[in-house]
Amino acid sequence: MQNDSTTTNANGSEFSQAGTSSNGSATVGPSESTTSTGADPLAGAGAEEPPTDLGAAAPATTSSAPAPAATSPNSRAQNHAAIQMLKFVCIEEPVRTSNHNLTTWKPPFEAPAGSQTILKEIIQRADDVRAPSQAIPVPTGSARYGSTFELFNRLQDAITKQALVPEETSALLTFWTLSTWFADGLSIAPGLSIVAPEFEGDLVLRALRHFSHYPMMLTRADISSLQKLNWHTPCTALFYDPHISKQMVTTLGSASARGYLINVGGMYKDFYGPKAIYLGAEVSADRIPRRSVQVRLQPMPAGTQRSAPLSEAAVQDLQNQLQRYRLKNLVKVYNSDFDASTLTSDTRAIANALGACVVDSPDLQSKLVSLLGPVESQRQADRSTSLEAVTLEAMLNLAHAGKVQILVGEVANEVNRLMEARGERLRYGAENTGHCLKKVGLSTRRLGKAGRGLVMHLATMTRAHELAGVYGGAGLEQDENNLHCPLCIEKSDLCR
Repeated sequence: MQNDSTTTNANGSEFSQAGTSSNGSATVGPSESTTSTGADPLAGAGAEEPPTDLGAAAPATTSSAPAPAATSPNSRAQNHAAIQMLKFVCIEEPVRTSNHNLTTWKPPFEAPAGSQTILKEIIQRADDVRAPSQAIPVPTGSARYGSTFELFNRLQDAITKQALVPEETSALLTFWTLSTWFADGLSIAPGLSIVAPEFEGDLVLRALRHFSHYPMMLTRADISSLQKLNWHTPCTALFYDPHISKQMVTTLGSASARGYLINVGGMYKDFYGPKAIYLGAEVSADRIPRRSVQVRLQPMPAGTQRSAPLSEAAVQDLQNQLQRYRLKNLVKVYNSDFDASTLTSDTRAIANALGACVVDSPDLQSKLVSLLGPVESQRQADRSTSLEAVTLEAMLNLAHAGKVQILVGEVANEVNRLMEARGERLRYGAENTGHCLKKVGLSTRRLGKAGRGLVMHLATMTRAHELAGVYGGAGLEQDENNLHCPLCIEKSDLCR
């Protein structure tokens, strides 16, 4: 019998050396009897060769690959080249003894010579599950990165290979990832909304976890999750929540800017910081937080190359380069005067924040604006086809027909007529329409026994036209009913 001993690796973990289980029972060696005893958890397992620890692997067996039937003598000889296999005692496994007690032991794992590093990584990943804070990718120092353009390209290449996304999408993800390192220097921390099938969405979140600033990957977006994060050290929250509530959408949108306080257990807290969220394969416009970049992905076709494994060293190297980039450019980002003036509304604010983080690189800033152009178009298209837009269009149709008072029920009927003409089967009642009018800022009031509605005086008409302009110009088209409406002429000119 061999004596039980241990050795310690670089992480301080102890490995049993030379063939015994962790409960003290010896592993049967090749020269020992294979007769099982009641105290041995391996009772009946048969003979085993002596294993070793990860530091000094011992040979186990020599295997030869079988040669194909039709090969040349030379290739057959090469295929029969000996592959040295070793046995390593390193991972603790559950085992039941002969008297049915549950215990643990460290059995010998077979692996090719040179597998010590791989086995240590496997052990470390298991330990990281039990102590997740130890696995969060953070810098170990700082490292030279070259130019902003060079760092951007390295980061984009790594994200592309990990998330398996098209080039334009990986570029947007790279701009957003860089911005997470400068949240304290920005006026807003743009969010990221991921709309994709589950597998593709998960790949994106995992790629972002490698390279974002102090990333925390969470299974649900709720106040409790936000409350338990350490906001004294600004983190990047990465949420997986296809069933996010409307209230939480509003909260995440507000928390992309400083100053919005949330009541948590009688105390007010500011949860400002970068946040990405996977929202599911399909999502309505009201489930996308404001001030967020939208990324939409389709299912990967069959035969797509799988995500390439990324070594810990590669992740660490990029984390350290991003740390140096932050240290050199935080003040420059804070003082940035970049302005994406060709974009409008929220998209412009998002572009200004992301563009400020690509320091001394006008080409990258121009690329960002060109990438966000279609995003803004999609945002406007989503808004123009939303229920709010159709409700405004229905109300304006009735107002342009000369009605000075409009009942909510009449608006609902017109909404259903427009929806049916566009191929929609869903029907909306007066209650839904009343909530929708209230949501866009048009409060109804009781109009006698007929019910609630709107009085179309100048203030209401002006507000309705302003809102229609925001929702893509719905109801402002130049037709026979509103051809002479001065408000329509004014707003349709602004929408063009």
